[in-house]
Amino acid sequence: MSTNDVESYLDHAHLTAADFTEFEQLIAASPDQRPALHADWHLVLTSTRHTGAQWESTYALFRPCDARAAAEPGNETYVRVYFDEDGRALPDQPHRPVPVPPLAAELAEHLPGWFVQPCPLNPGRDLVELSERLWGGGPAPWGSVSAPHTALSLAGPGGERLLAVRPRPGDELVVRAVRPDDAPDYRLDDVKPPVCIVFPTDAAPATVAAEVRDRFAPGYREAAWRARTNSFTFAAEALQRLSTAYIPEPGSPWGHHGEIGAFESEADRNRAAWRYITTLTEQGPHLAAGIRAATVIEDRLDPVVGPDLRRFYVTEAALASLQEIQDGWHGAMGAIVGTSPEAERTRDRAEDLRNQEAWECAAPITDGPLPALAAHVTPRIGLPTPNCEEQVKAALARSGHLRGQSTPAPAPPAPPRPDARRPAR
Repeated sequence: MSTNDVESYLDHAHLTAADFTEFEQLIAASPDQRPALHADWHLVLTSTRHTGAQWESTYALFRPCDARAAAEPGNETYVRVYFDEDGRALPDQPHRPVPVPPLAAELAEHLPGWFVQPCPLNPGRDLVELSERLWGGGPAPWGSVSAPHTALSLAGPGGERLLAVRPRPGDELVVRAVRPDDAPDYRLDDVKPPVCIVFPTDAAPATVAAEVRDRFAPGYREAAWRARTNSFTFAAEALQRLSTAYIPEPGSPWGHHGEIGAFESEADRNRAAWRYITTLTEQGPHLAAGIRAATVIEDRLDPVVGPDLRRFYVTEAALASLQEIQDGWHGAMGAIVGTSPEAERTRDRAEDLRNQEAWECAAPITDGPLPALAAHVTPRIGLPTPNCEEQVKAALARSGHLRGQSTPAPAPPAPPRPDARRPAR
């Protein structure tokens, strides 16, 4: 299993037992003893997390001092290692296929369209990552060493991401929210997902599935929607503020004199904007698809919402263009190899071009109707969406023109009788 949080992290599969022994020695040694160990590794930092009196996890970051330090030219190379309470290193273990427990198969049977699978529960990184995936609801009832008895990942067709956990054999089953895919990076925890559901040990899988589908899933979809809307709106407002930032004229000898919100050049401003543009690119497609799905016919006739919907295609086109810019930049960066000064200048120039194109492309989004439309359809998120035919029927019914409710048409004239005489000429 890879430990690559970033490109320069070493996979544990490349380490030896001697490396892990050295990690333990460095952790156990006092700071003044570590240089005397003549180690092949340098301890960069350690972190121990507690929740009250409950110990959760300890990890350390090490940097190689031997030939492995040059494994990633131009980058610092590190390895992250988790430890148990006694200071023993916990090497990452590969994910191996595990039998699907009966509970997972039964839940999948009662949740059509959902994907249910057991989670890897190796001590160390697996358990820490499982805890970090939780969204709201307090700390996890496990640490980085003691795994829960059962942990099932539930992925719903509407973007629902849940975790069903049985902490110990015979315990109750707890269903909790997991962070959404492409989770917003701005104050996600300000939006509270549905509270966890606790089922008794003997709860039938059909009962668990019904509660998840009918009560938990709609609340999850609405909470994820609000989090995405908040993150998108924050990024759009930040870009609007950047658009008013002071930038001196090229060649001006005065500069910006340290004004708050000022930049030396447009390139500096565009560089600051990229982080917010990334948020638009990540969250915008989710919101655009949700708006299209939740829109009803009456919205197009609404004097406030209708004009926003009619110009919404501009926002969607700009989001697609931003994605193309991002994909093109990744491809270009992959083609630039080496660490020579010329290669570094080429990377910087490619980044500046990306930022400039993205800044110009983002204008229709920051001034566009997406935040307003997202807020308008928020009450509908999590509710079943009728198909187009049902929407038309509902609209006709509300206007009194549904067949069977309209005024009956006059009956056609009766045909003449066979013996009826023709009028005289």
